[in-house]
Amino acid sequence: MKKSTICILAFVFAIFSFQEAEAQVHLGIYHGGVLSQIGVGTDVDKKIFGEVRFLAGDVVNYVLGVEALGHYNVKQTEWYNLHIGLMVGYTDVDEGRIGLPLGMDFKPISNHRQFSVLLEGTPLVANSDFTLRANIGLRYTFRKE
Repeated sequence: MKKSTICILAFVFAIFSFQEAEAQVHLGIYHGGVLSQIGVGTDVDKKIFGEVRFLAGDVVNYVLGVEALGHYNVKQTEWYNLHIGLMVGYTDVDEGRIGLPLGMDFKPISNHRQFSVLLEGTPLVANSDFTLRANIGLRYTFRKE
């Protein structure tokens, strides 16, 4: 895919995902292998929520990129949410990527449910190659209570 097509798709996807936001925003930091990500999105406790992730490179792994994700909470309890979604993105080392993230937000502190731990696996295609990415991370949702 062309870079401009990927960027337009990611932008449109993010706009539709974020339209459900009512001033509830989550921030997250995730790590998978040698690549870290910083995410900003809507309330993870809504049935449908969106997120934009910025891939943060380092001295050894200098990859930079952006991904737009839309998620659907399949199962929600007081302690955890199970979600599935769609991810489109672009990095400076591939010509676009698309994936299907499957994850769980675990809320370990009973009197502070805004904090959650993310465990996520994403089968994805980038540069016509299939791979599987695993992320672990921390999220905090800022809500009007």
